[in-house]
Amino acid sequence: MAALDFGMALSRGMLPKAQSAQKDLIDLAGGRDVFRSEDWWNKQVDKQISKGYRTSEKGTEYMTKSGQYVLGKRTLQPPQMYDFGGPRYAYNAPKNALITGYTKPVGSYMFNSQPIYETRQVDVYGQSGRKDYTAGQLKDIEKSAKSGAKRAKREAAQAETAKKRLTRGTGGLAAKAIPIGGSGGTGLPELGTGGLQLGATSLGKGLFV
Repeated sequence: MAALDFGMALSRGMLPKAQSAQKDLIDLAGGRDVFRSEDWWNKQVDKQISKGYRTSEKGTEYMTKSGQYVLGKRTLQPPQMYDFGGPRYAYNAPKNALITGYTKPVGSYMFNSQPIYETRQVDVYGQSGRKDYTAGQLKDIEKSAKSGAKRAKREAAQAETAKKRLTRGTGGLAAKAIPIGGSGGTGLPELGTGGLQLGATSLGKGLFV
């Protein structure tokens, strides 16, 4: 069974068109350029259809003293005034996060100074639940799957035709080839066994006896 990366699986019509669902598949695969079997891609899409695809939220990773980025601890952030968008989550610094400096204190109160960290924003999956496909998205998946199946069948037929042509061509050449130890109509031994040694069949000798 062939191994495919995300781009190859997408070009074959095996994956959904919804970008959020595609991002979930890329995360599950371990990256865009990671190769997985056709069966693996099919199973992940089937799971998405039955259970929904995972949605992501922005999380904060902190550089730690070991030199590695680590995802911060996810906690519920108090809602801001007039914020009706639902719960918000903060990703607080882990204990071993590397402190690169401190903010300037406000006024004369040193306790207002806050540590500064080296951070980066990443997509975090598995925290915000799953989202079902819409009817239109499911229709697109079905359409892509049918197109991909036709394309695969056509490619298989073309490969089989090319194989037959190659077999016929090499079969004809093999039938005309002189086996090792045989000789052709010229009376000379087959190529590759005589060489250019100074013998009876070397060049310029023994041909005009």
